[in-house]
Amino acid sequence: MMQHDVFICHASEDKDAVARPLAEALREWHLDVWYDEFSMKVGDSLREAIDRGLASCRYGVVIVSPAFFQKRWTQREMNGLVAREMSEGRKLVLPIWHDVELSDVVAYSPPLADVVATRSSVGMDRMCADLLRTIRPEESPLMVARDELIRFGWSPPPISDEWWLDMAEAQEHAVSSMWSVPWRFPLPERLGSQGRRRGLNIAWTALHLEWQHQAEHHKFCQITPPEEVLAFVRGDPALTEAAHDYPQYLANYAPQLLIPQFSAEFADDFDDLLKESEERWSVDPDRRFPDALCDRQLALRHPEFGRHSAEEVAEKWMVGLGRDHGASIYDELDYIFWLLASDSEWMPADIRTFLIAGFKERAMWERDLLRETRGAFTDALMKMRRTPLRWTRAMKTDLERIVSAAIRKMGLKADASAIVERFIEEDFVAVVDRVERERAAARRR
Repeated sequence: MMQHDVFICHASEDKDAVARPLAEALREWHLDVWYDEFSMKVGDSLREAIDRGLASCRYGVVIVSPAFFQKRWTQREMNGLVAREMSEGRKLVLPIWHDVELSDVVAYSPPLADVVATRSSVGMDRMCADLLRTIRPEESPLMVARDELIRFGWSPPPISDEWWLDMAEAQEHAVSSMWSVPWRFPLPERLGSQGRRRGLNIAWTALHLEWQHQAEHHKFCQITPPEEVLAFVRGDPALTEAAHDYPQYLANYAPQLLIPQFSAEFADDFDDLLKESEERWSVDPDRRFPDALCDRQLALRHPEFGRHSAEEVAEKWMVGLGRDHGASIYDELDYIFWLLASDSEWMPADIRTFLIAGFKERAMWERDLLRETRGAFTDALMKMRRTPLRWTRAMKTDLERIVSAAIRKMGLKADASAIVERFIEEDFVAVVDRVERERAAARRR
C-alpha cells in the first residue's frame, strides 16, 4: 500500500480557506499529501479511498472548526485516526484550530483539546513550519534523502517502498567497500544532525548508482573524446555538482579534461588543484619523485608534465587513484593499442607521444598478454630471451587477431593492420626485451 506523509481531515466548508491552500503548500515542501482533490479520480469509491488514505498516512492533519464539529463524516475520520494512535502507540493526529477556541474544542473532545495544535490565524507559512517540525524532523534520514533527490529532479517512491531499504543497504556497502567502481565520488561531507548526514549519504548513493550505471554502459573513461565526457557530466546535475566539489576525482576518471583545451567549465577547478599541488610540492616534495613539481595525477595540466617521467605519467593516467577509485576499465595493452590507433588523434600529439613512450618504458604489457593468450606472436615473445625476435607473417597475423579483439572491446574505428604496423614501428617488443633483461640483471645483483 502506498504511504502518504499526511492525510488532511476537514469539513468541505473549510476547503477554500484552509484545506486546499494547506495541501498545496505541503506539496511545495515535497510532502506526499492525501487530499481528496489530489488523491481521488472519477469512479473511485469515496469511502474506500478515504479508508485507504487513513490507513496509509504517517500523520493525520485535522482541521478543527465549527463546521468540523457538525459533520458525521469528519467524526468517522477522526475516530479512524484515534484508533490507529491507540494501536500504534504514537501520536499521529496534528490539529489545526480554525475559528475555534479552547472551550469549543473541550466541549467537543477533551482529549483532542489536550493535543498541542497550530492555528490557521498564524498564517500559512507558520502553520506549515509548525507541522513540518513533527512530520519531517531533521533526524529522519529517509525524509532528508527524499528531499535531496527531489532537489535534483527525481520523483522518488514513497518512504514505505522497499527501494529505500535497498538504497540504505547500498549506502552502507559503498562506505565499507574497497572494490573499484566506475565514477565513484566521495559521499558528501556536510554539517548537520546525524540523521541529516545519513539521509544525504543515502540520497547521494542513489545518485551515484544512476550515473555509474550510465558510465559503465557507455564506458566513459580515459579514451572517451572530451566532448562526450563533458556531455555525460553536464547531463546529470548531481554529477556536475560532485565534479565541481571533487575535481580531483573528475581528473581521476577523465584525465583528458586536464588538458587545458578540453577543460571547459572545470578549468578553474583544475587550475586551483594544480596551484595547491605545486605549492605543496615546493614545501614538501615526495622522495620518490625528487625532481617533480606537482602530483602525478595533474601532470597532463602542467606544461612540463610536472617533471615526472613518461613512465610515471602513463601509469597514473591508466590506473588513476587505485583501490576503490581505480580508473582502469581496460587492460594495459588495450590502452596501448588505442594510443596507436587513429581514434586517439583528438589528443594533442605531444601528450599522445609522451604516453606512448611511458607505456613502452613500463614494459608491463607482455606479462598480461602471456597469461591470457597463446599464438605465434606470444610464442615468439616467450623465446626471445634465447632467440632474437624476427617478425614473421604468422606473428603479424597473430598480433592482428589480438588487436582486432581489442578494437571490438573498445568500439574503435581503427584498422587492426595499421595498429600492428605502428606497434612494430614503435619497437615495443625490443623495449620490453631490454627492460626485462635489465630487471633480471638487477635481481641477480
